[in-house]
Amino acid sequence: MIKTIVMPKLGESITEGTVIKWLKNNGQIIKKDENILIISTDKIEADIPSPYTGIIHSIHVKTGETVSVGTILADIEINTKNIINKKQITSNIDNMNNNKNNINFLSPLVKNIIKKHKINDISNIQGSGTNNRITKKDIFDYINKSNKSNMNNINLNTNNQLNNIQSISQMRATIMKSMIKSKQISAHATTFFDVDYTNIDKILQKNKTKFLKEEGTPLTYTTFLATGICKALKKHPYINAEIKNNTILFKKHINLGIAVAISTPEPGLIVPVLKNCDQMNLKGIAKNMYDLILKIKNKKILPDDLSGGTFTISNPGKYGSIIGIPIINQPQVAILCVGRIKKNITILTDNHNNDSIAIKNMGIISLSFDHRLIDGATADLFMSDLKNILETWNELY
Repeated sequence: MIKTIVMPKLGESITEGTVIKWLKNNGQIIKKDENILIISTDKIEADIPSPYTGIIHSIHVKTGETVSVGTILADIEINTKNIINKKQITSNIDNMNNNKNNINFLSPLVKNIIKKHKINDISNIQGSGTNNRITKKDIFDYINKSNKSNMNNINLNTNNQLNNIQSISQMRATIMKSMIKSKQISAHATTFFDVDYTNIDKILQKNKTKFLKEEGTPLTYTTFLATGICKALKKHPYINAEIKNNTILFKKHINLGIAVAISTPEPGLIVPVLKNCDQMNLKGIAKNMYDLILKIKNKKILPDDLSGGTFTISNPGKYGSIIGIPIINQPQVAILCVGRIKKNITILTDNHNNDSIAIKNMGIISLSFDHRLIDGATADLFMSDLKNILETWNELY
């Protein structure tokens, strides 16, 4: 019996993916849930597990190819134990041959770079890829070490030093397309509110050590923000909706995407999704959010962890940014940006119109929203409710 593995849907807005590397070859045994290949999109470079146990019958998509969601990537033959043992012998021989052939294998990208830079002899280039395969980095390292007079597409700056030229990765190219597409689709508008985090800060400082000890999970400003946003979204369904086929789709649950910075395979952001967080309390949100972050750090994040988001939080404030105006993550209709939280001198006015000066933990939040669906008043009412929830927090739970 032959079973197929197809290009998975790695997110609601993702329509294609690029095969970065096959982890198994034709004829090899693959176990269920064992990783079979690596796929790259604008959101993630993910290990894809096999849904079956069997033998790889045939691979249809080569390394470096970009194909649409649903494309058949490989066939797996579901066999009896005896047939698997027999096939394994053939697999070992095939692997030895494949390893020899892979030494001289050049990807289409590498071939294009070689052609562009008119490199006639690659025999002196040491490959650093799998089975000594020559990679893009190897080619550029070779160019940088070559005689300057023979370089064709490397420019010299005013200090006569070499500029580093790097091809745009598939992940970055898809990000470029997605950002432009979002700006073309949505009528972006933004509103800004300042927030007094003083009450939250007192609760945070009082409980963070105990919370970490008892729950094994850090307690952060983002924990309170995510919990507060879920409470506010319940009152404002238009912020947690989607425009689909000339209709408005109001989402049943709140699936909160939280942007997390990554450094590999290149600097960027990945947005894991906290599913059904409208059904969680602060403790549940903290635990599930931390689990997702650990998955990213340990490179265990799965495609399903990145899909299905209905609203997104971006937090550049942790790097010192005062505030930002993020681009909406399609097909969502709004995204919240959190600026830095910092002690500021604030003027307070009491009920008798008397002013006083106080030191408060203040920060700015912004909401970028799709003006096709969300009017300014709707956005501001949501932000006003969120501001009130955050500023009047009086206990941990």
